[in-house]
Amino acid sequence: MKIARYIDPDWHHYCVREYKLKDSIIENFDQYKEVKVDAKYSYLQNFKASTASVQELETRIRQHLQIANHVFVGLGEPLLIYEEKDQGPFYTNDFINKFTEDDKVTFFANLKSHVPLNRPMHYLNDMFFKSNNIYKEHEMCKQLLDKLTTGNKKFYWELMCSNEINLYHMLKRHEVDHKTFSTCHALGISHWGPDVVAPTDQRSGAEYIAGERNIRVSDLIDPSIYNQSYYSCVVETVIPEDNRMSMFSEKEAKPIITKRPFMIVGTKDHLKAFRDLGFKTFSPVIDESYDDEPDRDKRYSMILDAMNELTKMDTTEVFEQLGPVLQHNHDHFYKNDWNEKLLTAWFTPSQLLE
Repeated sequence: MKIARYIDPDWHHYCVREYKLKDSIIENFDQYKEVKVDAKYSYLQNFKASTASVQELETRIRQHLQIANHVFVGLGEPLLIYEEKDQGPFYTNDFINKFTEDDKVTFFANLKSHVPLNRPMHYLNDMFFKSNNIYKEHEMCKQLLDKLTTGNKKFYWELMCSNEINLYHMLKRHEVDHKTFSTCHALGISHWGPDVVAPTDQRSGAEYIAGERNIRVSDLIDPSIYNQSYYSCVVETVIPEDNRMSMFSEKEAKPIITKRPFMIVGTKDHLKAFRDLGFKTFSPVIDESYDDEPDRDKRYSMILDAMNELTKMDTTEVFEQLGPVLQHNHDHFYKNDWNEKLLTAWFTPSQLLE
């Protein structure tokens, strides 16, 4: 059976370029339309997640639906946010549901949906873009792990609030603040240690790795933060107000591989989605009732309360009680075949559609 594969040139999953596929890959759409084969499969990706790029992606999908047996779409920015006819924000599920149950298109994204979708969306592990094994294979990443220390630390928690300004202000009014190493990039409050430096225009250090090796600066564990804190409270990039989807990124991956307890600032049912991926969470050692709270501010307040409660426990006892969970998550992260469905779509696409 002769197959033609149209693949976006900038698709960042490198295994699609494997040698045994090269004879079937076509990157010119006009050539793809005219080639005579037994089956055509299109692989499209959107990485920018802007209003214009999402609209352009929809147009391309519909073009490919006219000529391909099936279209596979990788949503490189795991949770699309875009405006449409002054009605936004619209999210990934809104985009997927633009297509009917009969449209031959399948999606891959680094998130779990809490709402019904017209078309399949398979989980795609983009926690580390390069691969899950960067801290086993890449020398600089291995060196960062070697610099992590145990013993007495200044803070119980590290909390990088990123763009969640309200969370940062809530933290500053909370008792747990003085027990927490915190930053808020949106307010210009950042931290860069000697090992993980702020990106610059120069091709050196972390910037060089991010640009040349498909490892982002955000993938790098900063020893100057981890060596000052016992636990992590991670803030996901996009948190829909209506809790429709939960995304996962390097923010969870870093404490997983370093076997640190952590909490997730995200949507309602974020921990439930995490468990659906085969991971375990930290209840009852950590009060995880916040995961059931639909109101964002109340959920944030419950997270800060739970953080503070954990500081009342002996850290050695916490790690002893959570040891089996931490080990399970570490092993599951490395051993699970996260991108099985994506690899099937590339190498034996008809099997995924049966």
